[in-house]
Amino acid sequence: MRIDLKAAVLGLSALTVCPTVAAAGFGLAELIQLGQALPDAQTQGDISKNDTRASLKLNNGREFTISSPDGQTSLADLIKSDRVTLDVDGNTVDFSTTAASIETGYDKGDQAAVYSISSVVDSRPLTLSWEGAPDSLASANRLSATLNGQPVTLVLPEGQTLDDFKGSTPITLLDANGNPLVDGQSLKALSSKRLLQLAARLGMLDTDMALRGAQKQAMAQNFGILSSQIDSAMQPGRTPAPSQGQRFAAGRGFNVWVASEASDLEGRANTTAYDGDSKAAFVGVDWKRNGWLLGLAAGHSSVDITTRNQVARVDLGGDVIAPYAAVAVDDGRWVFDAVGLYQSLDGRSRNRYLDGDVNLDGERWGARGSTTYYLPRLARWQIGVTAGGAYLNDKLQGRYLGTQSDYGVELGELFGGFKLGYDLPHGQLYASALHYHNITAHVDSRVNLIEEDDPSREQLKLGLSHELGQRWNVDFAGVAVVGSSDTRYRKLQATLAYRL
Repeated sequence: MRIDLKAAVLGLSALTVCPTVAAAGFGLAELIQLGQALPDAQTQGDISKNDTRASLKLNNGREFTISSPDGQTSLADLIKSDRVTLDVDGNTVDFSTTAASIETGYDKGDQAAVYSISSVVDSRPLTLSWEGAPDSLASANRLSATLNGQPVTLVLPEGQTLDDFKGSTPITLLDANGNPLVDGQSLKALSSKRLLQLAARLGMLDTDMALRGAQKQAMAQNFGILSSQIDSAMQPGRTPAPSQGQRFAAGRGFNVWVASEASDLEGRANTTAYDGDSKAAFVGVDWKRNGWLLGLAAGHSSVDITTRNQVARVDLGGDVIAPYAAVAVDDGRWVFDAVGLYQSLDGRSRNRYLDGDVNLDGERWGARGSTTYYLPRLARWQIGVTAGGAYLNDKLQGRYLGTQSDYGVELGELFGGFKLGYDLPHGQLYASALHYHNITAHVDSRVNLIEEDDPSREQLKLGLSHELGQRWNVDFAGVAVVGSSDTRYRKLQATLAYRL
């Protein structure tokens, strides 16, 4: 069977062979060969006009089963259209052309047309388009195409044509600006790390990077509300005014609180930028006695993120349950606290190159711990120095058209900084400045490839807490990332607490 386009795509097929898309049933090269093989096979009598299912053997020796999705329309009738959807070894593949039909485009192989082929590999979209005459492409040594909307150019060494190209042939792969993505190397010789980097550059991993951004936002969102409650309950109390029966933020017994947060966010993850918003609402109850604090919070948080040029959009959230505890020693100067977190996750991801949504579901486990040392009071001022760490593990599954893939990723951070409070007659002005440093990328190469080189951020918080009588306390705060960082957000928090 004649396969004129084999050289045009064997190089690009290697881009799908990487850790996140290793479950591919076939390579991109073979998809395009199938687009050529189907009309050829029908013309040469390998497929009868009534066949709804057929076996095709490509010139790399691999054999595929191709069938009509509805099991009724014949393959011969399908290729009379300018767009055909096929079932190829259980995978849905779309092939289209600007010619009158797929059959006509290849029968008149000397006429130029635009050809596109699309599929999903492990829930990651692949859409390759190229323009030219099928008969002339095989004798060329250069192919210009777009992969997921990203222009690429494949160049073979002088004297070699696309017709005799093999996966072991050294190639040059150029981006839209003519910069080499691969420079004179065999794609078969590239490491999985390098192939993953190429996949990221060519838009295959935008959903992965959006989910990484969503996880970093969740780290600040969920733990931020809970750490605020611990700070409010555990900081050393100021001297009470004569009319006050208890010291500020030091009520014994049970306390009930509700808190909400809204934020807008933006950032980068490797090759893509993103922006969006997040929301969270919690209710909690805690008990404090003799320097001990034990509490339990429950709520819901969600993040909505869109990547650059609206290629991918991720909406992810779920219900949260979080136990927390703290202990103060040395007359309250030292405070040790810990938070546990579980969240059931569900949502969806829409990608420009997919016809439907990738449905996401899974769970998130996390923990946070810190130590704060409060310096002796200076009149109305209270200063604390704090350090700690936090960890999140997202176990996510993506499902699309019967395929399933793993989008899970971990995030670990260390942080340190200071807390500052200034007493008012019936409340307190407070602030904190913290430096967060991501440590996960240093031990997980897959995370490092998604995130790249900006693992830190500086967060500034300003707030006002005001007492409403003997039992009520209301709190408002603003949180923002300052300076340059790949993770940026601006948040508003509001809390209402009641001492039983």
